[in-house]
Amino acid sequence: MTFFDAVESRPDDAGEAAASGPTPHGVARFFEFDLSRPWAFLALALAFIASRAPFIDNGYGTKPDAWRIALSGYWLWDHHEFYPSRLPGYPVPELSYALVVKGGWVATNSLTIAVSLLGLWFFANIVRELKLPNRGLLVVGFAFQPLLWINSMNTMDYAWALTFIMGAYYFLITEEAGFAGIMLGLAIGSRLPSAVMFLPFVVYLVRDDRADELRDFLVWAIAVPMIAFVPVIWTYGPGFLNFYDAKIGVRTVIRLLAKDSFGLIGTVGIGLGVLLSLPRLAKLPRDFLRDKQVMTWVLAVGGVLFVFSRLPHEAAYLIPLFPFAFLLIGRYFSRWVLAGTLAMMLMANFADLTTTNHAVSLASVTKLRLGQGMLLSNRDTQNAQLKYTRDIQNHDLPDNAVISIGFLYPQFAVLNRDKLKLGILEKDTKSISQLTDKGKAEDIAHQRTFVWLLDFADYETFKKRNATFFYTQDAGLSMAALYKYRLGVIGGTVIDLGRTPSGASGTARTDR
Repeated sequence: MTFFDAVESRPDDAGEAAASGPTPHGVARFFEFDLSRPWAFLALALAFIASRAPFIDNGYGTKPDAWRIALSGYWLWDHHEFYPSRLPGYPVPELSYALVVKGGWVATNSLTIAVSLLGLWFFANIVRELKLPNRGLLVVGFAFQPLLWINSMNTMDYAWALTFIMGAYYFLITEEAGFAGIMLGLAIGSRLPSAVMFLPFVVYLVRDDRADELRDFLVWAIAVPMIAFVPVIWTYGPGFLNFYDAKIGVRTVIRLLAKDSFGLIGTVGIGLGVLLSLPRLAKLPRDFLRDKQVMTWVLAVGGVLFVFSRLPHEAAYLIPLFPFAFLLIGRYFSRWVLAGTLAMMLMANFADLTTTNHAVSLASVTKLRLGQGMLLSNRDTQNAQLKYTRDIQNHDLPDNAVISIGFLYPQFAVLNRDKLKLGILEKDTKSISQLTDKGKAEDIAHQRTFVWLLDFADYETFKKRNATFFYTQDAGLSMAALYKYRLGVIGGTVIDLGRTPSGASGTARTDR
């Protein structure tokens, strides 16, 4: 008998006792309802789809990466050449979106909803298999968590990786190691950082006395992404293992962990839930050793946080930890603490404490006010970006001009792909996104060239053609930071629309 066998032989008072308690009545009975049942899940699926449908017809997403994915799909159709949206590549969702991209953003966003719904099915069945208490409440909370809601209806790769990670875990606990390996392979083919799940899943198999299944699991988990990345490696070779890197300040990380992940109200709810559950959470270290499920959840959360600490650029990078964090709070939060925590979290979709600027500081805390929640703010930002892009398109510009429009270039290129000639300034396999970092959208009749940014070499090339230069505020700041020169100082003219692409004044991305 091993040490783990000995500790696992003890009764599980944190999980099984809670699940086998007295039969609940009233509201509590709803909290315990098994939403994995066919008719129950169908009702949940209809609510899930209905809650997303009003938001899918106003663009591919607020992030330039969403429009990069669309641009990659259109380029594949038009040029029969695959360039990933950005390195290291996200081939499973990118190639899947390319299949439907000619249907526009309604088609691609609908595909994301379908993939996310599959992920919700996996989560509901995981909760059922683990016999967690308050399973109905937990599944509903997961379905409508703000960050997951937003990313379940845009043209991005986060929901794909999340769904396949949950699929891998579901097949692990139902003793289908081969299918689990395929699912993890698809997750890695969707987002390379999903490979962090190797550790918790391998540990789970070992703890479950199924080491003999490791070969099947690992063969599929390695083979599937190797096949998925063939189109990327074909173009970039070993250089495909590249990514955008930049130093991120502590205040930005705090904002991403709280404000951008759960909303401030949701973050307060989680904090209160943890404080009220400290007596239960005190058992977590012991359960980590004795319970293979708890160990898997903690290792998964810890792995995602470790990767995020290396590249804390987006709150959405945290998405893979959400199902495991939900399983943890489902086990250690009491029924009404869990209900209160999830209620505050879901409230942040529609109403939240907001600030007048994007910074995390004492001054911003003193100016907190009740405003739009994450879901509504995301919608308004998306609409503001579309309006800003169309205003750039209609801006009075001279002939023979080069216009640097910053991070809205992918959106501008996709919206005007039928009016402008899309191309590449120069092939550069070291660029993170060939189609945007080195992309160009040309108005041939008026000799106008729209780009994301101009490095100094490209500036000099256009200067020799006697071009005039224009740039947006965001593009000017980015060129100064990345290329160490200021276009405005050497003759460029700023395009000042009186607002940023988010609709706010100054350079803040949103008013949240």
